[in-house]
Amino acid sequence: MADEAAALLGDSVEEAYDRARTSKLTPEKAQELRHARWCVYASQFLHKVAWGAYSVVSPFYLALFMSTAAAANVATAEWAAYSIGQVLCTPILGAATDQAGRRPVFVVCQLAITIMFLVLFWPNLYWWAVTGFIQGCFSCTWAVSITILVDCVSNGAPPGGDDDILIMRLFRRIATPASETLDGEVRQELAVAVTALWFVAGTGEVVGYGVGYGLWAVLPSWLAIISCGFFQLIGALIVYAYLPETAPSCKPFSYAEALDSAMIAVKAQTQAVAMVLRDTRSTYLTASYVQQYFALTGVTDLCVFWGQAKYDWSAQAAAIYLAVFTISPGVGALIGSRLLYPSQLRYAKSIALMLFSAAVGCVLEGLASPTVASAIGLSILATAGGGVYPAILALLTPDVAPGKQGHLQGALYAIATLGSVAALGIYLALFNTTETFLNGASIWLLSALFFCFAALFSYAAGERITVERGQAKHPVIPGSPP
Repeated sequence: MADEAAALLGDSVEEAYDRARTSKLTPEKAQELRHARWCVYASQFLHKVAWGAYSVVSPFYLALFMSTAAAANVATAEWAAYSIGQVLCTPILGAATDQAGRRPVFVVCQLAITIMFLVLFWPNLYWWAVTGFIQGCFSCTWAVSITILVDCVSNGAPPGGDDDILIMRLFRRIATPASETLDGEVRQELAVAVTALWFVAGTGEVVGYGVGYGLWAVLPSWLAIISCGFFQLIGALIVYAYLPETAPSCKPFSYAEALDSAMIAVKAQTQAVAMVLRDTRSTYLTASYVQQYFALTGVTDLCVFWGQAKYDWSAQAAAIYLAVFTISPGVGALIGSRLLYPSQLRYAKSIALMLFSAAVGCVLEGLASPTVASAIGLSILATAGGGVYPAILALLTPDVAPGKQGHLQGALYAIATLGSVAALGIYLALFNTTETFLNGASIWLLSALFFCFAALFSYAAGERITVERGQAKHPVIPGSPP
């Protein structure tokens, strides 16, 4: 597997970034990369506004037609179908961005997701499962967005650079440690880039919760659920109108070549495991990434139904809780990016400590939150530690070539999503079993278990050691071939 992985990695992002630091971008290239970053920010912000509004509206929309338990079953079936669609298609579409380019894949996926948002008015389990599956098939926009930002970093134009918008420049200054010796460290740039996208998306989702409450309070129920998709439509139009191509090398798009690219991508999917699990350390980091995804996916899917069962939440209470629930991992991501290079803890210990604190928070949230106020407060501890996974993603990224980043990001996302399908079934079964006597609190206990495993895997991954060879730093990774 090591030889196969080495053939896949090629010239790494780290080497491309080092070359970019010694050369200057042309004004035209700098403008293209600037527009690419802005399109990613806008599209992810608006997508998350739509998703946040949907997260508030959908549980109450379903509750008009069925019981809380039945509504939870419909929502989970939709999410599971969505996850299956992601598993099947995200690696293929991610690899296709390396062949046909980022732009055509991104545009098609944005439009397909928009259509699915606009047809959720029929509260039927099978209809929601079908629409969830189709949306999942095209929901590689997060992976492609990260890939575009990796392209920008590879070209020496990271998010928060000198030509970026003011708020992103301020975010980079806050998220990056002050030490001058870290300015040329690509892992720090990638951690900040992924965290910045989280910041943008999380802000959009929080705004979406307020929008969702407003839609539910003002509009008829059927129009409220459909209106969530209008924000996604605006994002899709921005991508179509302004997103430039950022792939290192791709051909002008044509439908015939797109079909050939899809076939190549299907073949490339068989290589995804070798790329992601390329050495012992990458395997441990991937395992931690997957466990965190499980923990956050389960409680995100069912926390509103848990609140309805335990506190009889209104749409307003749900919107406030979801806002805090979403902000907390963003805070954790910011802390995680600053803990990457502390003098004492280093990578493994700092990440493991934050994940273990999330496990403790989940136990307290499930068993020791008698009021809505305490539930909101404990959710901060329960979810903030999950915000370190952008840092883990940054650790997994730079050893892979820029031309393989679409494949890598799609593979990572699909592997995590594959496991989440089974995890969602377990969460739903626990919720249904314990709804009457624990108000579904077992979902928090299961997330605590996943966070504990994630902490152990992160700690076991150890540190990334470098040795000097001439003028360059070459990685010596525990578990890698000599």
